[in-house]
Amino acid sequence: MRRSASVLVLALAALSPLAWAQSDYPTRPISVSVGYPAGGGTDLLTRLLAAEVGKMVGREVIVVNQPGASGTVAMSALAAAKPDGYTLGVTASSSLTIAPFTLDSPPDLLERITTLAAVGRLRNGFLVKSASPFKDIKEVIEFARKNPGKVSIGVQGMGSSGALALGATGIQENINWTLVPFKGEAPALSAVLGGHITAATSTSGAWARFVEAGTLRLIASMDAERFDSVPNAPTMVEQGYPNSSLIFVLAGPKGLPPAVIKRITDAFTEAMHARAYVEFTTKNGMLMKKPLTGEALKRYLMDDRATMGAIAAKMGLNKK
Repeated sequence: MRRSASVLVLALAALSPLAWAQSDYPTRPISVSVGYPAGGGTDLLTRLLAAEVGKMVGREVIVVNQPGASGTVAMSALAAAKPDGYTLGVTASSSLTIAPFTLDSPPDLLERITTLAAVGRLRNGFLVKSASPFKDIKEVIEFARKNPGKVSIGVQGMGSSGALALGATGIQENINWTLVPFKGEAPALSAVLGGHITAATSTSGAWARFVEAGTLRLIASMDAERFDSVPNAPTMVEQGYPNSSLIFVLAGPKGLPPAVIKRITDAFTEAMHARAYVEFTTKNGMLMKKPLTGEALKRYLMDDRATMGAIAAKMGLNKK
């Protein structure tokens, strides 16, 4: 019986592209917009998923880069697209939860799209040079308290999730530390290595090799979970401070038919089990372990937007 069941499962799997091709949707190529330049983490992750989904649905899934305004240009175009399932988009959650407060972008993008699935995440860490005397975030905070203005931390822009989390931490502890915006993670980490700044926030894909080589030390996870590679580094949340979790969101225009929503969501969540996707996201700390789709995803984003908006207001970052 077990062998028969296995054969049936394999047969159904083999037929799935044909079943999709014969259904009403899709009957032509699907376009997936990415609001960031080609070659970046979001772009590579989306292309891996697109290739797998294309095999399943029997139609080409084309990735189109539309960079600008931290992903909000692509999301604005997506919100205006026809809700037929042929125009989708993948963006970092910050374009929906932070940008409305810090950039000149529509404040209601989240209400104007259909959130389908979280297809990955970005996990920030808080790092210092290996020769630094600081072993945890509490020590950095205490040093900043006793030495106002002497702690400088590299962040990926003042409106980034890392900057907001650290800004909120500074307000919470009533300390004066300096957040230094960089245009990329590599320059920020180089500044730490060169001794030009005290610390930096960075995603694991950028800092892993330096930590492995022993030139940088991870002293806190800014994600909700500790990093498997550095299990002794506690999370910010464990120490009583905000985290800076970001997820990658697959979305479509508002008004997608329920049947189309289900087919898209099922295909992309299944593609997240593909070997190439798992290897890439595991290596770069982007693997989404727990599925988040539909209304649960929408609630997560709504809550995150409220939290980020409150922090941005406290930091005086709200757009005028």
